[in-house]
Amino acid sequence: MKQTIISDKWKRHAIVTIGGVLMGAGIADCLFAMNELDLNQIARGLTIASAGLTILVVIDNSKTQKEAEHIQIESRLRLEQVEKKLTAIEQSQQMTESQLREIKELLLKAKS
Repeated sequence: MKQTIISDKWKRHAIVTIGGVLMGAGIADCLFAMNELDLNQIARGLTIASAGLTILVVIDNSKTQKEAEHIQIESRLRLEQVEKKLTAIEQSQQMTESQLREIKELLLKAKS
C-alpha cells in the first residue's frame, strides 16, 4: 500500500488549518479591496484564496485515496476468501463425481 501525502493526523490538521486561514485571508483581502476597487489587491486576494483552496483539495484527495486503498485491500481479502471457498467446492465436487463413478462401476460389476 502506498503512503498518503501526510500520514500523521496532527500534521494533516495543521495543514488544513493553514489552508483555511489562507482561504479566509484571501477572501477578506478581496472584500476589503472591493471598497476601494483596487484590482491588484483583489487579484492578490484571489491568488491567496486559491492557494488555500488548493491545499484543502490536496488534503481531501489524500484522505479519499487512503480510504479507497483501504476498501481495495478489504475487497482483495474478501475475493481471496471467496476463491478459497470456490476451490474447496470444486474439489468436493470432483471427489463426489469420482465416488459416483466408482459406485456406478461397482453396480455394473455386481450386475454382471
